Amino acid sequence: MSLSFGVTQVPLIYVFGVMTCDEYYRHHPMPPLGTPAYNNRCKIHSIEASTARSVALMGSGTTLFGVANLFITGWTIKAWGIKRALLITIFWPAVRLLIQNVGVAMGAGMGILITQLSQIITIVGGPAGYLLALNSFATEVVLPAERTATIGRLTGCAMFGTALGYLAGGLLSDWLGIIAPFRITLVLFCLSTAYGYLFLPYVPLSDEVEQKASKSIAAFFAPLKMFTPRKWMLPNGVVQREYGVLLLGIGAFMAVFATGYIPVLLQMYATDVFGYSASDNSKLISLNFVIRATFLTFAFPAIINTGRKWLDKRQGKIRKQSGGEGGTDKEEDGLPTNPDRLAPAAMPTGEANANEPDEPLRRTSTAQSSKKEENESYAFDLLYTRWSLILDGVLTALATFTSQGWQMYIVAVVIPFAAGTGSAAKGTMLQMCTPEQRTDALSAISLLEMVARLSTTSLFGLVFSGFAELGKPNLTFAVNGGVAVVGFVVLLFARFPPDGAVRYTKEDEEGEHG
Repeated sequence: MSLSFGVTQVPLIYVFGVMTCDEYYRHHPMPPLGTPAYNNRCKIHSIEASTARSVALMGSGTTLFGVANLFITGWTIKAWGIKRALLITIFWPAVRLLIQNVGVAMGAGMGILITQLSQIITIVGGPAGYLLALNSFATEVVLPAERTATIGRLTGCAMFGTALGYLAGGLLSDWLGIIAPFRITLVLFCLSTAYGYLFLPYVPLSDEVEQKASKSIAAFFAPLKMFTPRKWMLPNGVVQREYGVLLLGIGAFMAVFATGYIPVLLQMYATDVFGYSASDNSKLISLNFVIRATFLTFAFPAIINTGRKWLDKRQGKIRKQSGGEGGTDKEEDGLPTNPDRLAPAAMPTGEANANEPDEPLRRTSTAQSSKKEENESYAFDLLYTRWSLILDGVLTALATFTSQGWQMYIVAVVIPFAAGTGSAAKGTMLQMCTPEQRTDALSAISLLEMVARLSTTSLFGLVFSGFAELGKPNLTFAVNGGVAVVGFVVLLFARFPPDGAVRYTKEDEEGEHG
């Protein structure tokens, strides 16, 4: 799917230029055939400006529709199930490509309009919703302990597909013509839809999610409520608000805000300072994407697993040194430690007690064990989120000192080794929320990342422009690093709820007042 989304990205900009040129000469005289003016007929300022406006308009619409797609996909998952939602996000991009094929074939102004209007379909099926549905699907089919690593692995595979898609789009345009990538991508989307329908298993929502997940229109905006501080009851009965999810969301936003502009910045800096050509930039960014994808696919899961084991051993030693037994908290075993939370139960007597079957006890034990595994917190995931962000900031800031063109390749190779902040943040947030909130949590953090990418592109574009006028464009790397440090400071205050704490629900509050 990521390959399919990437194939048309490069040809789309070129074909917009061709269609704009065709539309221009429908209203202006064509230069004589065979003259230099005819060969350069599309390289005039009015055509270039019109092309830029058309591409910008389509990009803005795609972003706006992509935000709506996040909300709709999240609601669809809760209303119709994960597999159906995933298939919807795979199928409708194929319809969009079919319409774009019509637009490209028609060409000129009408072709531009058709292609731009086709982006409306992104509301029901696009890359943002697809990744949300894919991550939601993955979190349901793997064990809770494997979710963080799986999200990172999926992100790496998506980057491999994107990098290959960019390369394939350019090559197909050169070999088979400009319309070939659009036709081949349509086939790829259809194959992806068939693959998902035939081979992906049906994943039923758990009973808890099915009972609590609302399918009303109000649930459409549930992701916006995810970052609201929630009340927790401590083992001693004290109720307090926890801000971990809110601070984690701010940190995730700062991470994307600090690093989202790096691919563009590398190209602009290499072009302005070292005279890189388009092919040089293509190699530079492809190398960066491949290294980042390789790290997330293979190294990131291993680091998460090894880090968790290391932190567990370290915390175990600390408990022994402090005289603790290292046992599990009874609240985590499903046994409340607060007397107010103990419900009265009838005690069976006599022969009825002797004949009582032990099957319900086994079911209760199994449910408690499953619940304990579901609610397990892996502190290393949050630790990785913090330190990968500060490392990313340091590595990015070091690019300020580049003085030769070949050093840009070193920067492109080194920076990805701090990747995984977003994946670790998603995994951490899934641990901080209830099972029925998982889809909303992924939607919320994906929405933050999308807003952060929009913000970083516009703001850091101005920052780079300002430093370029001063003759110091390299200082943009330092500003990027500084923003990452701010995000790290925010994440230092993010934490899991205290051990033994339980969520303070409306029922608890009504019980107290009652």
